[in-house]
Amino acid sequence: MTSREKILNKLRAAAQPFPDAPPRPRQYQPVVRVDDTSPEGLLARFQAETERLMGNCFAVKGDAGVRRCVVDLLRSHQTTHIIAWDFKHIPAKGLEKAIKDEGIRITHPEMHDEFRAETVESIRDAQVGLTGVDAAVAATGTLIVSTAPGRGRIPTILAPVHIVVMTLDQLVPRLEDWVTSQRESGLETIRSSANVCFISG
Repeated sequence: MTSREKILNKLRAAAQPFPDAPPRPRQYQPVVRVDDTSPEGLLARFQAETERLMGNCFAVKGDAGVRRCVVDLLRSHQTTHIIAWDFKHIPAKGLEKAIKDEGIRITHPEMHDEFRAETVESIRDAQVGLTGVDAAVAATGTLIVSTAPGRGRIPTILAPVHIVVMTLDQLVPRLEDWVTSQRESGLETIRSSANVCFISG
């Protein structure tokens, strides 16, 4: 049993806090208004919020569009080395080959072995982190990212530039909508991840 499993088992066995707390409401009052919840409306809102937070959002069609956009962004940053999730977690076919064809080195950092220090040193010069997401919140321009094998946290935080590939159906109107979907699935993502990050800007 790993140290993580031991800690989690202790937490699960402990008495639940606040036993007299009232039950959770079925619905929450929305904190932020989202008037247009169509896919196009959510995309427009997400783009506007992302730009307000000094980010950029590029809407493209199909895998070929993603490959062109990502490669163009990597060229614009004169990228020679990226750190990335396993490409099976990034929704764009052929993207790994397109990046390698540019002569760009790709590292999938593994931080849970005895070579952690060597790994950190080897990826220190990476200019870009490349990942997918669990979901994105249109109302606040927020990315929701959980960790799992092949999709670690390092590519989202270490490099000075973070490029995310996501699909339109990953957009949710508000954070409350994502939390609701998680409850309906038994909190599967939250329970199975070491951490869940909310990234804005």
